[in-house]
Amino acid sequence: MKAAIFDLDGTLVDSAPDLHACINVLLSEKGFTSLDLDQVRSFIGHGIGNLVQRCLEAAGSPRTGESLARCIMRFVEIYAAAPAAHGTVYPGVMETLSSLKNDGWTLGICTNKADQLTDLVLEGFSLAPFFSASVSGNTSAMKKPSPEPLFECARRLDCPLENVIYVGDSETDAETAWRASVPFVLFTEGYRNVPVEDISHSVKFANWSEASPLIVSLYGSTQD
Repeated sequence: MKAAIFDLDGTLVDSAPDLHACINVLLSEKGFTSLDLDQVRSFIGHGIGNLVQRCLEAAGSPRTGESLARCIMRFVEIYAAAPAAHGTVYPGVMETLSSLKNDGWTLGICTNKADQLTDLVLEGFSLAPFFSASVSGNTSAMKKPSPEPLFECARRLDCPLENVIYVGDSETDAETAWRASVPFVLFTEGYRNVPVEDISHSVKFANWSEASPLIVSLYGSTQD
């Protein structure tokens, strides 16, 4: 068996417009000034709790404890009501996933997004049928860049780790792959916060039309 495991936000889906819109609804309810899209995008990748906390800090109203928890719960309610209203699947993603499935690859998701929201996004963007397993930010005790979520996804796919390739868009994803000792494919047009040259990767691509042959070409390296 061979498996390709994917990050979600910034890798398969440009979800920042949805997250941005929902954060600004929350901030408006609290009487705070809206944040711009680039600010919100820079906070994506470490889970919803981190996103809400950093957005509140950026809006000048840092929260902790129960107050922060209530804000996170309210954000989840807002986001769950419209998880796919503004974002888009990156061009070429559907074709790449179809090609890999047709070539016998098993596909999984490994994201720091909470499982309820992961499922809603996958369904909302018609991605769910491609994936045989999904590990989210609250599935295991650790979040990325710990390798544990990637290990868990491989277990759920019933795929030996040496046959796994990870595809993501950020320095967090790269560290996760490195700590798991699996090849990393970097999508350069996602939500990274550092230059491409500062992110360890096996191969990189900017257009999803390039992704399938790159992933296939790496499979041999997992067998060494």
